[in-house]
Amino acid sequence: MHFDLPLTLAALLSYLSILVIAVAGVSGLIRLKQVSHSLRVVAMLTIFELPLELLGEFLMLTHRSNLFLMPIYTIGELGLLALLYHRTLESSTFTRWILGAVGLFTIYTIFDSVFGPGLHWFRPWQQILQSLLILTMVSLYFLKLLNELRVNYLTREPMFWVSTGLLIYFLGYLQIALFSNYLLQHYSVQFNRNVWAVHTLLSIVLHSCYCLALWMRPQR
Repeated sequence: MHFDLPLTLAALLSYLSILVIAVAGVSGLIRLKQVSHSLRVVAMLTIFELPLELLGEFLMLTHRSNLFLMPIYTIGELGLLALLYHRTLESSTFTRWILGAVGLFTIYTIFDSVFGPGLHWFRPWQQILQSLLILTMVSLYFLKLLNELRVNYLTREPMFWVSTGLLIYFLGYLQIALFSNYLLQHYSVQFNRNVWAVHTLLSIVLHSCYCLALWMRPQR
C-alpha cells in the first residue's frame, strides 16, 4: 500500500529544486573569492552543477532523455568532493586513496558509458559506487570531527552542514539507485514518480546546506 503523490505537488517540488539549485549556483559565483580555501570547492561544485541541472530539466520538459548527462555529473561531482575532503582532512593517506579511487571510478564510468547499454539508459552501478565513495569521505570527516577537530558550535561550522547535506542526500539516493531498475520494471509509473519526488526533496535539502555553508561566517 502506498500513497499517490499529486502531480501538481511533484511538479512544485521539481520547480523548487531548480530554484534552490539556481540559488546555490549564484551563491557560488558571488562567494567564490570570499570564502575559505576549502569552501571554494563547494562554490565551484554549485557552479558546475547549475548548467547541467538546467539542461537536464529542459530536456525532461521537452520529453528527451537527459541520462547522457549523468556520467559527466557523477565524475565531476565526485572529483570536486574528493578535492574538498582532501583540503579538509589534510591526510596524505586519504589523498593517495582518493586519487586512486577517483581515477578508477572515472575509467569505469567512461568504459560503462561507452561500451554499456548506451547513454540513454540508467546505469545504477555508477551512482551506487559514487554514493559509497562520497559516504566514505563524509564518514571520515565526521570521524575526524569526533576525534581531532575542536569545534565549539557545530551549527556554525560550514563543513558540518556540507557533510550533513551529503550524508542525508546520498543515504537516500543510494537506496533509489540500488532498487531503481527493479522499481521501473515492477511498479507503476505513479509509484516511480513518488520515488523520484523523494529524490527531488533530498536534492533540495543538499543544496540548501550548500547555500547555508557558503553564506555562513565560520567561527574562529
